[in-house]
Amino acid sequence: MPVKNWTLLVVPHDEIQVHRIKISGWFILTAFLFCFTLLLGIGYLTLSSCNKNLDYLKFINLQRENRILTQKLETVEQKISSLNGTINDLMKENQAFRTIAGLEVLDDEIKKVGIGGTFSGNYDELFEINSQLARKIYTQEDQVDELQRKADLVTQSLQEAIQSMEESADKWAHFPSIMPSDGYISSRFGRRSHPIFHILQQHNGIDISCRHGASIIAPADGTVKMVKHQIGYGLTVMIDHNYGIVTKYAHCSKSNVRVGQKIKRGDIIAFVGKTGITTGPNLHYEVVINGTAKNPESYILDNYIP
Repeated sequence: MPVKNWTLLVVPHDEIQVHRIKISGWFILTAFLFCFTLLLGIGYLTLSSCNKNLDYLKFINLQRENRILTQKLETVEQKISSLNGTINDLMKENQAFRTIAGLEVLDDEIKKVGIGGTFSGNYDELFEINSQLARKIYTQEDQVDELQRKADLVTQSLQEAIQSMEESADKWAHFPSIMPSDGYISSRFGRRSHPIFHILQQHNGIDISCRHGASIIAPADGTVKMVKHQIGYGLTVMIDHNYGIVTKYAHCSKSNVRVGQKIKRGDIIAFVGKTGITTGPNLHYEVVINGTAKNPESYILDNYIP
């Protein structure tokens, strides 16, 4: 189809003469296409600029969100560390409960609460966005998961211990589980150099340094089996708690019980002194189970006995 030419008539207000301007159709078409292209270009540049501004605002917001998320992750990390310490303390206390309940303590392998499985997570996407942040998040997820497993283990173990103690309430009442006197341990169970003769020998109990005359209380229910002076031990009181459990209290200044007397946990049985071979007032305390001397510290649970 041929392109038509155009004639533009220009009529001035103060002149009669009409000016004719011939315009080629191709010129008009070219001018139209130029203007259309120019408008498209301006529109594209405007839209592109708006998009860049939006992208920049999104980038700023993402940076802000990332900073806030990082701070919150640090707070969570501190809480996880605190919870880990609490869980470990509960794990230690649980071991003591199991000992009192007559159960075997949990070995180190079980306490690790390990699990198995295969990798099936969508780690790649988050690592592509922010690898450092992703590493923190997944590390914390693993730590929380481990804490949950440890908490579940402690809960199950304590339930087992409680059930065992409930089933043997009488034995629990006769189990020595509190400090027999208020003082500090000056000599522990095991091999040591004798404080007087300076020879290496087995120490079958613990020495509790106390003031002279301090009360000695029964750590559990039982029957007084012996009250007498023994060589080296001085005035000694022995209590039979049944179930093969016997406790011994040496270097007493005075006894408060007699042989055959029934006693309850917390009753005053004697007073601290320095009779026998000793460098000063203290209580020598022994726990013997089925004829074998045990470390008394393994059975002391002052925090749990009224």
